[in-house]
Amino acid sequence: MSSSSRRRLVAGGLSILLALSTVMPAAAQDMIRFGTALSLTGNLATEGKLVREGYDFFVKTVNERGGIDVAGKKYKVEIVYYDDESNVNTSVKLYEKLISQDKVKFLLGPYGSGITIAVSNLTEQHKLPLVIAHGAASTIYNRGYKYIFGVLNSIDHYTYNMVKMASEQKLTRLALLNENQLFAQLGIDGAARQAKELGVEVVYKEKYSSGTKDLSPELEKMKAAKPDMIIAGGYTNDMILLARQISQVGLKPKLLGYLLGPTLPGFVKSLGADAELTLEPVQWSINVPYKDQFFDWTARGYADAFQKVYGHVPDYHPIQSTAALQVYYNAFQKVGGFDPQKVRDAIAETDIVTAYGPIRFNEKGQNIAKSMSVVQIQDGKPVVVYPADVAETKLKLNP
Repeated sequence: MSSSSRRRLVAGGLSILLALSTVMPAAAQDMIRFGTALSLTGNLATEGKLVREGYDFFVKTVNERGGIDVAGKKYKVEIVYYDDESNVNTSVKLYEKLISQDKVKFLLGPYGSGITIAVSNLTEQHKLPLVIAHGAASTIYNRGYKYIFGVLNSIDHYTYNMVKMASEQKLTRLALLNENQLFAQLGIDGAARQAKELGVEVVYKEKYSSGTKDLSPELEKMKAAKPDMIIAGGYTNDMILLARQISQVGLKPKLLGYLLGPTLPGFVKSLGADAELTLEPVQWSINVPYKDQFFDWTARGYADAFQKVYGHVPDYHPIQSTAALQVYYNAFQKVGGFDPQKVRDAIAETDIVTAYGPIRFNEKGQNIAKSMSVVQIQDGKPVVVYPADVAETKLKLNP
């Protein structure tokens, strides 16, 4: 063989190796890839940031320990992120990209119920598992889908303990207000049903349009109804506005609760005294009595470890994200591999305990193993006040 022929053969061999390395990089064989589109900008960006922190915290923790052990081999973890700009149509397009172009087989939910419903239509069509950490609407799980699994309590659980507390405190006049969008509407409708069951009269129930900048007209009407408790549903910025304007119009309910808001970073700082004694149902608190079977965390241990990385104590959003990835972690180990259908079947049989709480799914994909707590802002800090078995202190009524 001539020297020129040898050179051509070597060059050809190198070309083949380079092509193979482009198609199948060695690192990819030892990497588990997840994908999600989150509300990193737009009106849900406050919550979206917390969601990502919880996903990233799992990745950091697992990778620092060498990865996930699957059938005796360690796999590092990475997440492919896109920003859906808090827009449903954008999110669906990005999940299609994750599936069709990025070839991601294991998907994590977006933020928000409306977006999750649209995205899950797509993932169901592709028969790929979607583990949902932040979609609470019961309608997500009532469609007979087989590839969706939510680690959180659905929205019909959110207000029950707040309404029950009101009835136990002999408060009988409840006012309800919500943004005209899916999560808030379902939550407030649930509160109205629960009030009827518990003997509490709903004296006012209205909704407002998304993007409303002044809620005082609704609050003036509410004031005329003389409620002794108010429950409101909407996202963070709206709830901050509502809290300010409740004070401005002179509404003085004995209890003031939100579907979400008081525990989120910035709520108390923005409102100061107007945040005091507000209530929020939470999926998790650092006081819950669970110990993580994967990382040996208690709930407080998770919070301490998280705070060292991100500089703030987590509310329930980050640990819900972490729990979603732990569902996959468990399934990969059960299956001993990464076939999406086998992983889906293993997820359906999940029965684990995490620092977030126990996780076990019913046939709809809802977590039926955990309950919710109620926190109240007292002296500028959220503390668990209900139920009694996990309460840190007693509930306080506004004077």
